[in-house]
Amino acid sequence: MPVRALLVLPLLLMLAAPAQAQTRTYCCNDSSGRRNCGDSLPQICYDRAYYEILGGRVIREVEAPLTPEQKARREVELRAQRAKVAKEAEARRRDQVLLDSYATVGELDRRRDRDIGNIEGEIRAARAREADLVAQNAQLEKQKPAKGAIPRTLSENIAVNASELEGIRQVIASKLREIEQLRTSFDADRKRYVELTETPVVPHR
Repeated sequence: MPVRALLVLPLLLMLAAPAQAQTRTYCCNDSSGRRNCGDSLPQICYDRAYYEILGGRVIREVEAPLTPEQKARREVELRAQRAKVAKEAEARRRDQVLLDSYATVGELDRRRDRDIGNIEGEIRAARAREADLVAQNAQLEKQKPAKGAIPRTLSENIAVNASELEGIRQVIASKLREIEQLRTSFDADRKRYVELTETPVVPHR
């Protein structure tokens, strides 16, 4: 054999060796813990976790397919995680709206007092109407005959008065609840605003 061929042959063998070493092997453990491997994924590994070996080193691990119960549990966990992320995003959005809406905590207090004052004005107007209806009811009651049937027109007027009086009292109760809800909402906003804007006190050393 020519000398040049003798020199080239070892080089070819060196190049071929790494190619042979790059063969992938797929392995998994069966129910008894025994390892099963092959150049392609063994059938017994189809529903199990398996791993790939290349050059004697594990290069990838694949989880086993999820059971229906595991899929349902994972979906619940994913929904809970998405809900948590959405809740945190909404909280950040509310914080930004709060900071954009008020330059100072005093401005927030003035907005609270103004909104509540507007509702209190509506309540005063409703109470004035309530007083008028009560007075009208008293006048209608005086028109009832001492004996005999109540005239139809008078009876209808009494019923209309009673219905309107009940309605105005429901409005007053609703407005009072609205004030309480506003106070609660503004108190929460005020507390959060102070948390977002106050400067932490750094102790002197």
